[in-house]
Amino acid sequence: MKPINFKVGEDEYQLLPHTGFEAMDLDRKVLGVIGRMAQTGFIPDDEGDAFVAMSGVISDMGREDFRWLVETTLKNVTVVTQGKKNVTLSDMDAVTAHFEGRFNEIYVLLVKVWKEEKLSPFANAPKVTDGGSTVQTQS
Repeated sequence: MKPINFKVGEDEYQLLPHTGFEAMDLDRKVLGVIGRMAQTGFIPDDEGDAFVAMSGVISDMGREDFRWLVETTLKNVTVVTQGKKNVTLSDMDAVTAHFEGRFNEIYVLLVKVWKEEKLSPFANAPKVTDGGSTVQTQS
């Protein structure tokens, strides 16, 4: 897979997309998070509003589930901002050090990664064929 480059706030990032079962497992967990957000009736239009919408869902997660979600999502992300040392967000120590004093940006980055990887909540729904007729599912 090709690296994906993007910017969040003042930092530039490079993502190597997840593969294999880890990608599918991450997709499953993200589907649950976004599904619980949808139950509240508020889905953010952009990554910037994500931490508001995610607050209830994230606060209800157990410590280990939260850690798994953040580490798994961000472990393939490297900070590549010019003038800064490149840092891979491979574990919670690296994540917390990078986002110290601006933890709200973690949630923005999580959603950005999920969107860039086109995980189920952010992918276009496939066309479904039933008896020769094609039906476009809603996304």
